[in-house]
Amino acid sequence: MTTLGELFDVAVVQLQEAAQVPLASIGPEERVALIGRVDMVLAQVRTGLGPRAYTPVRTTEEREPTTAERNLEGCLDAASSWLGTARSYLRAPAAEDAGPAGDRITAAARAVGAVRDTIGSHLGPDRSPLTPYAYLLRNQAAFDYLTRRYSEVAWAAGEVVQRLGQGVDHPGAGEAFEAARTSLARASVHARVGTRDADMHLGAFPLALPVEPVQATPADATSSITARLSEDSERLSRAAYGVLHDRGKQRMSGSDFRQFASWTARTRILTGRVLLHVAATLPDGPVQSSLKEAAGALRESSQAWKGAAAGWVHIVDLADPREHPTLAPPGYDLVQRGQVVRMPSTDPHAAVIISRTTATRVGQLLFGPRWEPEQGPGTPRPADDVLADAAGAGALAGSLYRQPSAGWQMAAATPWAVKRAGAGLVADVAEHRPPGWDPRQRFYPVHPREVERLTNAYSAVMAAEQVTAGALLDAARRAGVAVPRALLDASAHRAIAEEQRWAPTRQVPAKPSNLPRAHVPVDLVAGRRPGARR
Repeated sequence: MTTLGELFDVAVVQLQEAAQVPLASIGPEERVALIGRVDMVLAQVRTGLGPRAYTPVRTTEEREPTTAERNLEGCLDAASSWLGTARSYLRAPAAEDAGPAGDRITAAARAVGAVRDTIGSHLGPDRSPLTPYAYLLRNQAAFDYLTRRYSEVAWAAGEVVQRLGQGVDHPGAGEAFEAARTSLARASVHARVGTRDADMHLGAFPLALPVEPVQATPADATSSITARLSEDSERLSRAAYGVLHDRGKQRMSGSDFRQFASWTARTRILTGRVLLHVAATLPDGPVQSSLKEAAGALRESSQAWKGAAAGWVHIVDLADPREHPTLAPPGYDLVQRGQVVRMPSTDPHAAVIISRTTATRVGQLLFGPRWEPEQGPGTPRPADDVLADAAGAGALAGSLYRQPSAGWQMAAATPWAVKRAGAGLVADVAEHRPPGWDPRQRFYPVHPREVERLTNAYSAVMAAEQVTAGALLDAARRAGVAVPRALLDASAHRAIAEEQRWAPTRQVPAKPSNLPRAHVPVDLVAGRRPGARR
């Protein structure tokens, strides 16, 4: 999946290739057409600058442009003005076909525009964040990164302008081209000086995919499975953030949480089997041992998810129309803060479908494209084929790392969803019966101790997922594969923890193999008795 860094790289490469196309023999019409294409690139860069470009809404005040941004914008304006002067000297209409150079410049403009679209995919129409990654854009280091990369595009555009000035007949046009190139070069120099603290890890910033799942089919090529698994994790990350803030189109019910936990537990076991299957064919050494350690961490994570699923066995969501359609008493309404809580759908939540799809994909990687979860374990494919489809052991571990990273986000969101459910949860066991309980009544208000058990189960999941993510990152590192996305995820997880007041707001340097630990706060336990031990 394309990232910000890759989009900027594409834009720079396309402009550099355009600058290499011979232009000395072209006429004024083609030259004017190329001026228009370069101006289109500069317009895209200008649109990406400024206080309203990306910043998620936190206050009513807009951030001020940085000095580097203002300098870059001023140089871009000067360059466009000089290009307009050159166009007026050439006195020719733009040609309809700008040739190979024009095509490359157009591709560069589209890549620069895609930068803005990629970041915008993490923000709603009112610029409210849709994912935790949006919060990374509120830091000065993020603004500096974008400014620096935009300045690289400006520099590459200056190389094209320099080539446009070669072979031009009109001396005034030649001087205007040179002045435009100088302005673009100055823009790059100023931006690099003013953005020394740029967060270069933002280059791994991804496109926020819609929550709607894309299910696995037998027609999917096994060579595309790891890429599709990463896309599943992106969808799950966005779904988890929607659960955390109750912003999704559909509310997750108790049965959704239980099914999600069950599917995720199965996925972790299958993923561990993939690693053990591959490790068995590798020579003894650090890569093999790290894969086995990661498989062990996945087994522990599976057990933690099973514990979370078990926590829902005796807790009933009255608002769940799928498994308990008649439990709500007459006149029952879920009202919180004066608003009626929207009821879950009769269809499974998208996160549940994603979790089943992820399990299917991992099984297809191990057993073949026709495998389905209902079939049970099958005969594993040759380990060499699995490694070939995943581009090696390091790339396999790096791609599978995204599973526990996104799983941590869902586990972090669940206790808050439970808290919001509030009175909609009842219990169907005879433990902690309240005073005046009628023995003929099967259900009674859920006891805080049962909610606490559930909360603790998800706290254990979060810890296990962190360990698993670290183990997979270590396996990738030992195989010589870097996972720049890990630092981005660590920052996003820290933003979630700080937003929910689980951790100090002091910034801690992120390490690829150590995701930030966050514990579920005790105030999530609804109705804790006064004086209860903490």
